[in-house]
Amino acid sequence: MANKEDQRERKTSTILAMDVVGYSEKMGVDEEGTVRQLEFCRGIVEETVGSHQGRIFSVAGDAFMVEFNSALSAVKSGIAIQEKVASHNESLGADEGLEFRMGINMGDVVVDGENLLGDGVNVAARLEGIAPPGGICISDIVHSVVKGKVSCGFIDQGEQNLKNINEPVKAYYADIKTGSADPKKFKPKVSGSKTMYMAVAAILVLAVGLYIFQGMQGTTQSGADFQRIAILPLDAGSDDQAMLNLATGLTQDLSAGLSTAAKKLNIVTLTEAPSDLGSLYAGIGTRYFINGTIRKAGSNIRISVNLTDTSSMSTIWTKKYDKEFTAANIFSLQDEIVTNVIDSLVGNGAVLAQEVAKNFSATGTQNLNAYECVNFVRGQYFKVLSPAMHAQGLECLRKAVQDDPEYKEAWALLGHMLAWGYSLYVPFFQAVDKKGLSEAFEAVDNAIRIDKNYARAYATRAELHFYEGDWDQLMVNAERALELAPGDAYSVGHLSYITVISGFGCKFSKQLKIEFGVDEKACDRLEWGYQRAVLAHQLDAISSLSFDNYGLGLYYWATSQWQKQLANYQEVPAPDFHWWNMHIGMAYHHLGNREMARQHFEAVKTQYLSVAPSPISKVEAAFNTWGGRSGFGIEVPRSTKILESYGWD
Repeated sequence: MANKEDQRERKTSTILAMDVVGYSEKMGVDEEGTVRQLEFCRGIVEETVGSHQGRIFSVAGDAFMVEFNSALSAVKSGIAIQEKVASHNESLGADEGLEFRMGINMGDVVVDGENLLGDGVNVAARLEGIAPPGGICISDIVHSVVKGKVSCGFIDQGEQNLKNINEPVKAYYADIKTGSADPKKFKPKVSGSKTMYMAVAAILVLAVGLYIFQGMQGTTQSGADFQRIAILPLDAGSDDQAMLNLATGLTQDLSAGLSTAAKKLNIVTLTEAPSDLGSLYAGIGTRYFINGTIRKAGSNIRISVNLTDTSSMSTIWTKKYDKEFTAANIFSLQDEIVTNVIDSLVGNGAVLAQEVAKNFSATGTQNLNAYECVNFVRGQYFKVLSPAMHAQGLECLRKAVQDDPEYKEAWALLGHMLAWGYSLYVPFFQAVDKKGLSEAFEAVDNAIRIDKNYARAYATRAELHFYEGDWDQLMVNAERALELAPGDAYSVGHLSYITVISGFGCKFSKQLKIEFGVDEKACDRLEWGYQRAVLAHQLDAISSLSFDNYGLGLYYWATSQWQKQLANYQEVPAPDFHWWNMHIGMAYHHLGNREMARQHFEAVKTQYLSVAPSPISKVEAAFNTWGGRSGFGIEVPRSTKILESYGWD
């Protein structure tokens, strides 16, 4: 029987640690004044953190620990706090103001009630200890996400040997001068500049975190998971969109191949490679990473792939390929790369050999146009979610399966896109009706005919049964997909939002349950979907896919956790997608921010007006089509009433 520690929830979060510089000394000089200023600053912290969708999970004296779902929100919040505190200090005497140091890190954490534990927290606390007064120190994994997206630059501090952290962490200072120290001139000191609380807290976090992780994972080295592999996007070496799509497609195919070949592998697909690859070990707990380059030279394609151990940065396996650029060669390379990676991991003793299935085959296509279409859908559409790209994707996928009827990825994607055309794009594609659902079932069945163990096809079949209101078949196919690929973020995330929606209304009154057809297993599906969304969010560490965010966001909608709902959708911005704007607007409305809600509702209205003179009727139809077969149907009159309060008619 699993012990309590085995059952603790893990997730990936961004942690901001902060405390006051020289707090004990200030208390000794002017206790009353220092407490008064700390209370004022605490108000700044609470207000700013809230506006950036953060959560303060620990306060002790002058020290604050804050959780964010987004690294960008964490850094923006930290900059805003430092600027507001500095502005307040200008109105005070020379020795009256307080200065804060901050450290920000993204990584795996362990949930302990309202508290968070683990290396993700511990590294943030240690980075805070080497930050300049009035400054911010971030880890490399955070820097890789936020660079170029905030109002300041960053100053490379190189690798830092932090106390009680096994591996060096590359650090950066935010280039802001909001305190007494110039970050360009400040030299980090790793020794005890922290308060007693933070020093003790860091030790406790490390001790408890290691104990919990060992209980969860068995014998490991540091906090990295032997079965956790990061796949970095292949470097296309070009701004050509076709090459970028090719790199994205091959990266995703390798991810899916590894998930299929070894079910106990957790494959984390990143959208951007951190400048310090070693940060993957301490940052998100991946023991291995795969990276490489892809180049087109005349009629040939050249691919170089590396498998590296993050704990030592030693190369386990590397190989270069130079073949004629044909679809058949691309897929044979995928097979060879996956096989070599699996063999190298087994030979290295890191993955349970008996869990490795050696029967992986990408199958693929002989048709390059079909392959380019699949890469367009995966590399561009899934990041934008616009109606125009959806229509373009449907058109080329229909042609792709005609050109190559044995291309399973094209069939499965066609089924997925038809399902979304039926539900998400109702105002735009009237032709995707019940007939479109029949076409979707045929497409999915063709994918499964080609590969009976293709998890992504079963996940789409689960979605199609959702639109039929067949909850039993939904769960049969969902469980089958999860059994086949428990570490595939695409499949797991896909399942999460469908099962969450199917569980809406599980806490309705008996009368409402009867009215909206909510069955007795709805709560089970709601929680099942939530757990899958959490898992997908961990596998997809930097939100390269939208699925898990929508699964989590819908769960937070169902449970009225509006702040969390807002934070999840903000991680995957899709301003051209009407449902993204609708969900963001609803969250802002329930949080009382009518101005921000209005902006997003107006975006929805503008998008709907492009296809219909009466957007409110289209919203009602869209809500009914999207979730009317579940308890979500009760949201139709509620949402219509909210939109009418913003001037919709």
